[in-house]
Amino acid sequence: MNLLFDLSKEHPTLPKKEIIATIESYQIPFNIIYEDDNVLILEIESNDQILPFLSSRLAFTHSISEFLFSSSINQEEIMMLAKSNPCIEKGTMAIRYKNRSQSQDSKIIVQNLASVYTKNKLVDLNKPDVEIYVIITDKKIYVGRLIISIDRKQYEKRKVKFRPFFSPISLHPKLARALVNLTHVTSESSVLDPFCGTGGFLIEAGLIGCELYGSDIQSEMIDGTIKNLESFNIKFKDIFISDIGELNRYLEKKVDAVITDAPYGKSTTTKNESLQSLYLRAFESISSILTLNGFIAIGLPDKSYENLFKKYFQLKNIIILPVHRSLTRYFYIGVKKQP
Repeated sequence: MNLLFDLSKEHPTLPKKEIIATIESYQIPFNIIYEDDNVLILEIESNDQILPFLSSRLAFTHSISEFLFSSSINQEEIMMLAKSNPCIEKGTMAIRYKNRSQSQDSKIIVQNLASVYTKNKLVDLNKPDVEIYVIITDKKIYVGRLIISIDRKQYEKRKVKFRPFFSPISLHPKLARALVNLTHVTSESSVLDPFCGTGGFLIEAGLIGCELYGSDIQSEMIDGTIKNLESFNIKFKDIFISDIGELNRYLEKKVDAVITDAPYGKSTTTKNESLQSLYLRAFESISSILTLNGFIAIGLPDKSYENLFKKYFQLKNIIILPVHRSLTRYFYIGVKKQP
């Protein structure tokens, strides 16, 4: 099956990387057929289970369709390809479109597609049995049969202002979810956030079904994280007070992934310890409690700690996230290095 992913353009690389990491976490073979800023098209082994997983996990994808064809903005070519790629399902039909072009007339394109796909079929714009989904860009269109529209409004409902305990610098739930997905976790995975703060990463990992562990050196953050998890009815294994260097004392087992945003210079969170010393202890401790091939996603203030990171982890990705005007976070994604 070839799948067409309608990408959010909120970040230049995160949407595609999130999709690929999520599919890889379920060990389902795939090939990239085409990619650009608007879409990702994958050839993927037909599997009824992967689609519900993807729809419940992805944060930076609008929809998933069965890919039918792509075309240049040439009306004759569009008509020819539409006739060569029929949608044979029975039932009512609708054509939906998203125009991401500043120059193309969507009306003509949609009318031509409708003349093919709705011919001899009853049109129902409210609850059609089949939806043809069209993405229009400046130079191309992409056409698919819609399979799943992803509910991205759920992330807005979990914004920090709706939690009983929050910090204004907490990441948006969409970003937290995407970073969780980049660590290749599944519902069978165990996850630790050793600088758990207000629990944003644990909320998103918990909603996937992961076994949750959290720690922080401040008791206020521990109490706040527990309140936030309970407010979303998320169960956790253990949330505990710990210095980053003492995780082994409290964890009952190694974990499959560590997802965290490290302190970046406030004396209240680093206890006046230098960042170089703190991060060295953090990387050593995290490496020691990760399982074989365990993943890490950690936010750092800049790229100056990259070599230190590489001492303990194999670097897979760097995601640059502007948090606000004066703060940018560099999230390093890696896999535990073997001895």
